[in-house]
This record gives sequence, structure tokens and C-alpha cells, in this order.
Amino acid sequence: MAATISTHEIGALLKEFFLGPVHEQLNRETIALDLFEKARVTWAGRVAIVPVHVGATGGAVSFSDAGTVPAARMQDFEKMSVEARRLLARFQVDGMIMAAAAKGNGDQVINWMEGSMDALVSDVRDTMNQHVFSGGTCVGFIGQRKNEVAAADWDFFGDLTKAGGATTVNVVRMDTYASVSAGLAVNSIDAAAQTINLNALNTDGLPDGVCCALLIDAAAEVLAADQEPTGIYGAIGKITYFTVSRAAGAVPALRSNVLDQANDANGNRTALTLSRLQAAIDTVLTESGEDVDTIFMHPLQRQSYTALLTANIQVQGDKAGRGDGGFTGLSYGGVEIRTSRACGRGGLVLMTLKHWKVLELEKGGFADFDGSSLSRVANADAAEGYYKHYYNTVCSRPNAQAVLIGLSI
Repeated sequence: MAATISTHEIGALLKEFFLGPVHEQLNRETIALDLFEKARVTWAGRVAIVPVHVGATGGAVSFSDAGTVPAARMQDFEKMSVEARRLLARFQVDGMIMAAAAKGNGDQVINWMEGSMDALVSDVRDTMNQHVFSGGTCVGFIGQRKNEVAAADWDFFGDLTKAGGATTVNVVRMDTYASVSAGLAVNSIDAAAQTINLNALNTDGLPDGVCCALLIDAAAEVLAADQEPTGIYGAIGKITYFTVSRAAGAVPALRSNVLDQANDANGNRTALTLSRLQAAIDTVLTESGEDVDTIFMHPLQRQSYTALLTANIQVQGDKAGRGDGGFTGLSYGGVEIRTSRACGRGGLVLMTLKHWKVLELEKGGFADFDGSSLSRVANADAAEGYYKHYYNTVCSRPNAQAVLIGLSI
């Protein structure tokens, strides 16, 4: 008699052979889960309070031969309210697949599961990685100088797809976190040139070299973006970061660093130089006292860095070795360089990873409310299950991070 596989048995098969490896693979392949520390916090509902150090007041640390103890020095903290966001992904098992299994073709079910779970992992991984960079309302950054060919076109570093889907944006100065132009229409984007066309952006009052962040501005679009975890761009560019304002005169320790590569005489992007990269790293050290330990770039940006690196490489040795036309890893001054498709083109993200945290209200996993990962779909010949993860990402030292934009693509 042919073996049969019920919905419950398929759910048990999922648990035994696929769900564990899916969790493990996502932990390895998602940037936030792989690189960021898993912070232990206390949750009040879906909100966690995260204290961040913003400075000190009171007495100074001093020397005294007389043994005079200075006045007490008070460390100042701000409290950021971080709300967990909900990531969901659903899959279905068609009724015919289950029927085939009931006829003794269990291999067909297993083959379907392998393909379906692999696809689900890819979708969840890509979504999480994208939101590590551009989650929330900050979609990216522009430099102060316009492209001289078209006055409304600006070189852009960030998420072009998300920026192109925005109706209006708020342009924010990165030296003061003050709004330059709110409600500014996004006319178009050029993916090939990595430019964004903004309507009538007036920057006459900006000092040379000041960069700006672009924040989604339309109310309905802000509401949708606020359902996402806040990414790297938001940690650097938002005026208010998890309920703490970074506007003029407020908590300078929570501000970040957005630097522009010097444009050419026509206002066009220029190639990365090692001296400019070193200057960006030194800026982080000067502003925060921290050393950058990771640099992110787009895979296509790696080509230009590899060419730059090759031109500066020196090989020494007493005997012949094997030649190789590529690199298995890249770094600068011991700082590891990583690539991600989710990172914008035409710039670099410089990070001090120890200040990045993943706050998990509930770890990622497949919903299992009744002892099975599958349940029948109402009014459909199918069973379904879904993946869920309640989390957010937070940076406790934004001034120990930086973005360098305006690079040739």
C-alpha cells in the first residue's frame, strides 16, 4: 500500500530537514545577523529603551600633587525608544504536490521543498540585507556640487529604487541636520549614471563640500517606510534617530560623517584615491576616537578599488610564485572591505561594527502555533506556512560611522 503524507506529516518533514538549515543559512548570509551584535534588552510591548552615551558634564579629570579630588564628572545619556519591526514571508504547498506524495512519490515533495525553501531563503536574505542599508525613511545622500550638464541632476549614493518610488523628499544638511528643502519633488532617476533629478533644489547657502541626506517626505510613504527596520543610511542621515533629535545644538555625539570626493572642474564624479579613503578613516577617528574596522562597497565599486590597489601593490620574494589574476579578499590598512549588492554605487560605507546592534523581540523562525509549520489555506487547494522575524537594528555611536560619496561608478 502506498505511503501517504498528510499536511501534518509534511509539516513534520519541513521541521526535521529544512527549517533548521534555513535558520542557519539566514544567520550566515544576512548582514545584520552575521555581523551585528545581538543585544540583550528589556522590551515593553514592542518597544526597547536603548541608552546611548552623548557626553559628560561636571568636573574634569585632573592631576594634583596636593591630592585634591576634582568635582564629580557626570556621564550623560540619551534614551532611544526602538520599536521592533515585523518581517514576514509566506510559502504554499499546492494540493497536487500533496496528492503526488499520497501516491507514494515522496521525492517530489522533498524536491519541491528544497526549491521552495531555497527561494524563500534568497527572498528573506535579500530583503533583510537591503533594509540593513536603506530601511526606513532615509534613502541615500547627495553631494553639494551639481552635475554641470543638467542643473537638476545630482550624483546620488543610496537606494535608487526606493528613491525613485518617493513622491517628495526632504533634503537635510549633514553638517547641521537642518532641512534645506522639504516637499521637494523627485522627477526621475538614472540608474546608469546613478543620478537623481530633483525639482528646484536651492543650495546657495551651503558651504562648499557639504553633503545632504534625502528623507522620504510624503505622509503615506513615510508611514510605509516607518514599518521597516532603520538601516545604515537612517542611522547616519535622519534628523531624529529613534526619538532623539540631532538638529542644530542637540547631541553632537549622535551625529555622523558624510564626506564628498572632490568633483572635477565640470562637477563630475572622480575616482577614489587612497589619500581620500585615509582622510575619511581619519575623520571618523577624529570625531569619535574610534577606528573603522569594516568598509562596505557595491560589487561593481570593487573593480575600481582593485585597479587602485593593483597600481599600489609591491611584491617581494626570493623565489618565483604562482600568479593569480584576482583577489580572494580586499582590505585597506587592515580594515576589511566587504561587498553587498544592497550597498549603493558611487560611494563607500565606513563602519565601526561594535556599535551596531540587532534588537530581536523574537528571533526569525517559522510560525508554529499548533504544533505544525503548515496549515490549510481557506477556500484554496493548498497548505501554507510563513517565516516571521520581529527585530530592528540600531547604532549607539553614529559619529563612529561615515559615508564617502561622489566616487566614479
